[in-house]
Amino acid sequence: MTQLFSVVFSLSVSGALVGLLVLLFRPLCGRIFSKRWSYYLWLLVIARLLVPFHADLNLMEYFAGSLAEVVDALEDAGGAESSNETLRGDADTAVDKAGSAEEPDGAETKSAAGQDSASAATNTDAVRNEESVVQNSTSGVELISASGMNSSARVGIWERFLQAAAVVWILGMLFTALRKLWIYSRFVKEVFAACTPVTDERVLRQYAEIQRKLRIGRRVPLYKSAGIDIPMLVGFWQPRICLPQALLAEMTERENDICLILHHELVHYKRKDIWYKWLFQAALCVHWFNPLVYVFIRKFNMDCELACDETVLKLLSEEGRRAYGNVLLDVAQKDWCEGAFSGKVLGKRGNVPMMTLLEEKSTLKERLRGSARYHKTGIVVGICSIVVLAVFLSAALVCGAADGRGGSGRSLLLHNNGSFVESLWGKSLWSEMWQDSFDLAQPIVVSSNGTAYRMYDDDALIAGDSEHDCWRAWTYIGGDKKLDVKKFMLNGSDSLWILYANKETTMEIASAFHLYDGRFKLVWIKPDQTVQTLNESGKENTVKLTLPQGRNVIKMVGQKAKLKELGVAYGSIKKGDFDGIYNSETTEYAYLVLEGKREFDSLKLEEACPYLKEKEVSELCKKALEEEAALSKENWQNFFIYSDEKLTAQYLLEALQAGKAGEFDSGILVEIAPYMQAADVSECFRCLLERDAVSDSDWGNIFVYSDADESAEYLAEALRKGKASGFNDKALEEICVRPSSKQLADIVTAMEELSFESLENVLVYVQQDEAAACICHYIDLGNVLTNDQLGEIEFRLSEDDFYQVVAYNEKKK
Repeated sequence: MTQLFSVVFSLSVSGALVGLLVLLFRPLCGRIFSKRWSYYLWLLVIARLLVPFHADLNLMEYFAGSLAEVVDALEDAGGAESSNETLRGDADTAVDKAGSAEEPDGAETKSAAGQDSASAATNTDAVRNEESVVQNSTSGVELISASGMNSSARVGIWERFLQAAAVVWILGMLFTALRKLWIYSRFVKEVFAACTPVTDERVLRQYAEIQRKLRIGRRVPLYKSAGIDIPMLVGFWQPRICLPQALLAEMTERENDICLILHHELVHYKRKDIWYKWLFQAALCVHWFNPLVYVFIRKFNMDCELACDETVLKLLSEEGRRAYGNVLLDVAQKDWCEGAFSGKVLGKRGNVPMMTLLEEKSTLKERLRGSARYHKTGIVVGICSIVVLAVFLSAALVCGAADGRGGSGRSLLLHNNGSFVESLWGKSLWSEMWQDSFDLAQPIVVSSNGTAYRMYDDDALIAGDSEHDCWRAWTYIGGDKKLDVKKFMLNGSDSLWILYANKETTMEIASAFHLYDGRFKLVWIKPDQTVQTLNESGKENTVKLTLPQGRNVIKMVGQKAKLKELGVAYGSIKKGDFDGIYNSETTEYAYLVLEGKREFDSLKLEEACPYLKEKEVSELCKKALEEEAALSKENWQNFFIYSDEKLTAQYLLEALQAGKAGEFDSGILVEIAPYMQAADVSECFRCLLERDAVSDSDWGNIFVYSDADESAEYLAEALRKGKASGFNDKALEEICVRPSSKQLADIVTAMEELSFESLENVLVYVQQDEAAACICHYIDLGNVLTNDQLGEIEFRLSEDDFYQVVAYNEKKK
């Protein structure tokens, strides 16, 4: 059970990594690729959470192994002495047994004693050999973990913790699963008890026609119920569509609207969406302890509805899409449920796998926006979606599952030069393909006159900045106190550690490698720029260094070098003896910029961002704003990806309010908005409005990621001041689904130009009181409504407001 929990925990971590990757790219994918593509991408997350497969390059296996090494190191410290005593005791026992063998007869006694002596010597050698194997690796075979020969007699703290965690996990999984099944059975029972078949022949006729168009062979039962508040598809083995009884009564003469609702639910049925929901619920039961899974399920449900909307919209005209949006609005604004079961049903609905027309009212605006901005994807987008899918699939494979061996650190794992890695399912085809693609026999094609090639024999070049024209690695793991590479090609140099000693101090560097071809060495560059070679032969050695005060660099240098099994590590040090330890020149440069010792260079800092702490990246952004450095969209995006988002947004707002960040525009804001708080996006939008620096194509995207009501208030104020010159009818159409009715009306009444088509579109999203004000403003702009136009907008107004608008229109004639 402990091993199973170890696998489940690694699956939970790897699934979380893949899910976070999907969430990170979700805003970008939503704007470029189809909603259906974004929806099915979540199936990779489900697979990653439930299926313990992985590629040969397995992050979870590495993390598990690292954890095992830490545990083994702690336990070996207490068990090594007892292990050695056990080995020596076994050897002494073997010798004593050999010496005590006696026979009564002379010749036979001598022969037997000789045989026993030889046997004793053999046993002693075997024990000594066994002790030697524990301490060393032989014939290219590395012994990863074999701690304490008497370890089976004791159970460590780590094992007890894992056992307790496994028990808690099992109990939690059973409780979560049973609770969900109980809630589902109660829900279905209450809903079905209040259901009666729909008998309206017109509805049934159109329902059958939709099933025929969707090529659904099996008839899906259609019911109405007084116990539900929203149309839904419910049931696993025998699903049925249930409509609120009040909805059918009110939409008696609106058959087209009912058809749109039925079409939506039948698309869910055809695509087996309810099965995927059950699969995600199963993943939630297994990973109930992972809070990210709950976030993933919510986003999955939202993408499911968006993908369904997209499928329905493909078959509709422009007018039909607008009608579909109106249906969503009607369902959101009205409470169709009047039955006795409504309170119970609504309270449980979030825990029940079912398909509804409107999952949550909070998603309405995004769905309306998707409806308004629907467009068909082209061939280029289709090809790009395949490429990106391949990237996500690779990420899912690499974020594999640990197979439980690293949990206790007791299992014996052997590998020979990286050619065999045991996995939970055995050797994989992906592993073979990966290794074949990295063949050390392939030549390194570089110029023999280049700086990187000549560097090997030139200490002055070695002491300078790192430079290489060939750097390839297979399973390169480094950046902390050690480096581990299975296969490596290098022509030039690369810094491993840059250490700023504040006084003379000592440290040990251990290294070993197998040189396949070319030349390779590890060197130490002292503060006076002298170079000392640490290891050029590749044999395992440990060198003790006395570091002078100042900048010391441990660097590797290669000349068409090809290596196997490169390992470098430094021993324990006192961090107080160093002002800074960096693993690359770019990271070093970033810290020097923060300290004011180097000038700001966005190209160099972009490479360093992934290796810095979040607050440090935020401080770099502040430094760039203070120096008014020129930053591209990519620079800004990297700053927000790797920084403390709230802190970086604060620095940006302070700069904008102070009149700095002159090159910051709406295009940059759209790129970084997904990483900011909605209120901060609105404040940035206000500053850009003051500068009149909002591009025609960015209005809609800004409102998507900002606080729509605040942004609408700022926009209306700017329009009244004669700013926001780029705002027009097209921009109004893009944002009208976002703000509230009042704020949208404020924007309309502040505009100096307005077409009747835009007015019609706005009237869909405003209340009747605001609708009259918008129409009167349209007339005030010098427009006169025709009788046909009055007829088109009549149903948007109350009777009194309509007659007032008619009178106002006549007066303006």
